[in-house]
Amino acid sequence: MLLPRLESLSAAVAVDQPKRLLVLYVGHGLAITRKEDHPARDWSWYPRVIDDQMVFGKSTAAYQSLAAEISIFYGLDHPQVVATNGHSSADAFLTGSNPQSSIIHPSIDQVAAMTHGKRTRFASLALGNEGGLGIRGGSHTLSYNRSGRAIPSINSLQTLYDQLFNSSPDMMRSERQLYQKNRNLVDRVLQSAKDLKRRTSAADNEQIESYLDSIRSVEKNIQRMEKWSETPKPEIDSADLALKATVNEPALFIETMYKLIYLAFKTDSTRYITYLLQTMGSGVWNDMPKNALGLGANHHLLAHQAAGTGLKAMEKLGTYDKFHADLIAVLLQQMKDTREPGGSMLDNTLVLFGCSNSKTHVNRNYPLMLVGGRNLGIKQGNFHDLSTHDARMSDLLLTMLNHLDVPVPSFSDSTKVIEEIVA
Repeated sequence: MLLPRLESLSAAVAVDQPKRLLVLYVGHGLAITRKEDHPARDWSWYPRVIDDQMVFGKSTAAYQSLAAEISIFYGLDHPQVVATNGHSSADAFLTGSNPQSSIIHPSIDQVAAMTHGKRTRFASLALGNEGGLGIRGGSHTLSYNRSGRAIPSINSLQTLYDQLFNSSPDMMRSERQLYQKNRNLVDRVLQSAKDLKRRTSAADNEQIESYLDSIRSVEKNIQRMEKWSETPKPEIDSADLALKATVNEPALFIETMYKLIYLAFKTDSTRYITYLLQTMGSGVWNDMPKNALGLGANHHLLAHQAAGTGLKAMEKLGTYDKFHADLIAVLLQQMKDTREPGGSMLDNTLVLFGCSNSKTHVNRNYPLMLVGGRNLGIKQGNFHDLSTHDARMSDLLLTMLNHLDVPVPSFSDSTKVIEEIVA
């Protein structure tokens, strides 16, 4: 028999409620202007503010019904990245570090995962439409571990589904065999490195020890996953998951990825997810706007063409922005409609969307949108022009971490929390 929900127990329920993070990223810049005399102002990603209310334009109209859950930011960027190659700034989006620096800060999702990741089967998930690592300065992932090394992103819908929900005996046996194989490999690497340290200088030993720290974190993750491998995965209805979708069906592919993200949160399989929707490099997803959306050019070229004042070029890039906004809005609405203790899934989740270029290769004034988090102490429903506030994106990331119950005093080159969004 189940007890009715008791008011005196509500505080305990709130403590146990997961606090989640989802970060979505698109490279190359968006169709943006804040000038009212611009011929394509209606296509700008930035909303107008009328009577203290955000009014979204043609490319972001899908967000209008969610306006009370959204904050839009202007004037934030990463100072360490401003002067770097405009193709490289995706690497720094969640770290704040110059991609060419010898020291790379871990990304915000990994800082959170280091604190709370042990509570779920997956400490975090790194997703990306291109998949893998890419190259330094041309990343295919948003996630960087505690040693500043990139974490490969997953771009296979079937692989992601299998990892999250496939509990068939063959799959579980295959995973256990893989963990054992990887553990044996890590053991050999650790032993070889220890042997090497006996024959090298003190300076070399410091570099080797840094490398060993990274390997040890891999070893701990393998051990954790071996323990989880004895636990059946959650059962979900997969009937409407188009796991065979490809870049030739981009809306279906991304929609399916969002469904898997939603289900990963709903089953508490993980609480921290990054998803790189569009890299800064070439590839099939860069060509997608031309091949699948009929916009006449790849995304990189669309962004270049929209850097001026031409109406048609801004409309084309705005159409691409609308493609993403329409899909994101469906996910956000589903999260808002999913009831959880104290509110909704969206109330218990921070969703950050943005780009590290304002216009193509301009690493300033990132277009940023933060959604949700009401139960995490975030105040929403406003446009924030922080261009005169001596603020930076790392301040926003620090604020987000603190409200995810990761009480770090600073993040990367942060200087303060952004009080404007604190309830």
